[in-house]
Amino acid sequence: NQFGSGMQQARSSFINSLRTVAGGIFNMPNEFFVSKYDRTSLSQVTDLIGWEAGKGKAYDIFKAPILYPDHIVNEKKIFRNWIVIAKAMKVAVCGKMSLYSKARGGPPSYAKMWKLTSCTPGLIAFSVTSIIFILSPDQEFSGDGVGAISSIAYHSLFQTVKKFFVVKWNHQRIKSVVEQINGYVFDGTVKTQPSNDTQCTMEQVTESLDRVMAALDASDSDSNDDSDSLEYVNLPVQAANIHPTVTAAAAATI
Repeated sequence: NQFGSGMQQARSSFINSLRTVAGGIFNMPNEFFVSKYDRTSLSQVTDLIGWEAGKGKAYDIFKAPILYPDHIVNEKKIFRNWIVIAKAMKVAVCGKMSLYSKARGGPPSYAKMWKLTSCTPGLIAFSVTSIIFILSPDQEFSGDGVGAISSIAYHSLFQTVKKFFVVKWNHQRIKSVVEQINGYVFDGTVKTQPSNDTQCTMEQVTESLDRVMAALDASDSDSNDDSDSLEYVNLPVQAANIHPTVTAAAAATI
């Protein structure tokens, strides 16, 4: 399918680049993220995504601790550990050296080539999917989008996260998360007018998706839960102006 073939095309560049800096992103030894490293029994890594051996087919992205502050699952704070998403995204669109403030030179980044100034639900979903893959026991991305070792359905995971952000794009707390990601990845760029993104569905985790979105809505009236809340602002969005050489994986995120 398009998602699987696109991710395969991206693997040799983005995924490999992400592996080389993953140790710094997750504060772990770099060797843990070498493609052939056996992460199956490396609980300190796989626990971050909530993966259990033999249960990959029922994997629930909304129970992945890496997406929450302090790695504590709390549905009202979904995606609030935005920095790891932002770092993966920055590697994808700006190159791995962009994570280091003193880095200079090199070829123009995709962000410049495609005139990207802000993220989309698809780009966020692509970044989240890549994070889960890097922390999984899988050593390479299979053509069918399902982890050969983990049994995680990455293609469905991508669609689920994208649907969440499409549906909740105008929610104040999600706006805040997106603003933080944009500030980190696209610092200094000029924001332009918003554009539409298509809504996707995924039956396997509909119940979990609906539950998390309902929890997010319900938390609006809970003033005690959000003492660390961020300032909420309106956020414009822009779809990428695709460069002719863009890979299918990147195009699928828009």
